[in-house]
Amino acid sequence: MNRWNRIDFKLGAVMLGLFIVVLLLLGVVFNGLFTKFTTKQSHNEAEELAAHVVGMLKKQPSASANLIGTMSEFSNVDIFMLREDGTFSERDMRLIRERGYPDGIWDKPSLLASRQVETEFAVNGKWLLLHGKPMQDSGGRFSGGIYVISSLEAMKHSIRTIRMMIMMTGAGALIVTLGLVFVLSRKLSRPLLQIEKAARRIAKGEFETRMPVARKDEIGSLIGAINDLAGELQRYRDTRNEFFANISHELRTPVTYLEGYADVLAKGLIRDEEEQQETLGIIAREARRLMVLIRELFDLAKMEEGRIDLCPEWVDVNELFDKSALKVKLRAEDKGVAVRVSHPEKELHLWADVNRMEQILMNLLDNAVTFTSEGEIVLAATREKDRIRIEVRDSGPGIPAEELPYVFERFYRVEKSRSRQYGGSGLGLSIVKKLAELQGAAVEVRSRLGEGTSFAVVFPAGACAEEKGIGNEPGSSIDRR
Repeated sequence: MNRWNRIDFKLGAVMLGLFIVVLLLLGVVFNGLFTKFTTKQSHNEAEELAAHVVGMLKKQPSASANLIGTMSEFSNVDIFMLREDGTFSERDMRLIRERGYPDGIWDKPSLLASRQVETEFAVNGKWLLLHGKPMQDSGGRFSGGIYVISSLEAMKHSIRTIRMMIMMTGAGALIVTLGLVFVLSRKLSRPLLQIEKAARRIAKGEFETRMPVARKDEIGSLIGAINDLAGELQRYRDTRNEFFANISHELRTPVTYLEGYADVLAKGLIRDEEEQQETLGIIAREARRLMVLIRELFDLAKMEEGRIDLCPEWVDVNELFDKSALKVKLRAEDKGVAVRVSHPEKELHLWADVNRMEQILMNLLDNAVTFTSEGEIVLAATREKDRIRIEVRDSGPGIPAEELPYVFERFYRVEKSRSRQYGGSGLGLSIVKKLAELQGAAVEVRSRLGEGTSFAVVFPAGACAEEKGIGNEPGSSIDRR
């Protein structure tokens, strides 16, 4: 993978970019605030000094020259007095020439119009601040003005110092952030890279791959989901392999019988008519067994693809129960197991496909007879608040709790060690679940070891009626192809 395309590099670049943007914004804001504060403070000091000089001149107008000189020397600023006619004294003009102050800084018209003047200018590379304040006589007429020129170098130096401190602080913070970003990005991206490697191993078929879950955040949840996925894939592979082994045996056995006995008959090795009939019975039985297996496989494939046809109608639940129970009664009695039908208290009709419902009940009843060696099998229907529950209960050995989530999966069989004894392909319950869901119902299973198992097909209230023909036909909800 290109190093520039790695997630840790991208994550680090985004974090660093965000930090630099924030740092620049903070630097600009702090620089602006400090510059504005310092500049305003310098201007306020110059204005206060000019106002103070004006106030003293009003009190002692005769000592203006000495007073201005003393204040200028004491405050370390240059103070000039503009006369009423808009001119400077000879002393002031000489000092202005010595200092090199340009002519355009004074803005005499504004001062003569009794407006204050503020100007920043540079002389010989040094920044100065001019502040002009007018004086007025008792009648409010202009009687002169004061110019105070003070140095801004201390202020500019302070601003440069603060800017340098901001830059140094920013550079130090950037270096520290680079280290933190590197560490954090690697720490955050490492589990993602591990997940990627684990996912690639799982994609190659290494379903035993697991990652330790040492976090409780979203990444930890993702790792747990990947582990669960690997477990599911591993279990699916194992059950698929087991299914292929079982189905190949189930297919091979009847085919072998068919081939062997047919060959014997074809060669005329059996001449006794009774033996011939017995052989033909075996061939017929194995052929039926083969057909059942093939039909189940095709039915399940069609249901998976959604190509199965449903013909819903109002089905008499009592009639359906009696018909289904009668078909398994002889087989159950041969094992010493009773089949009992618990009819609903009121006549109950169900909107469903009668043939598919019979297929569901036959699969559940056959499964119950297969795994029940004594006791009874109960077929019952109960009306609950908003649904109807069709249930098949047996008194068999029960199903372990850890196996219950998987009993409806394709190819899954609980009794793996005795699968040959019990027979079956592991498709019956998968077919039951698919057929029920296609008709808008849900399938539930409850079981306790040593007490038996209960399978229930639960329909919503809209799919049943206590009298045939009552209510609207809800066929549109289950008529699927």
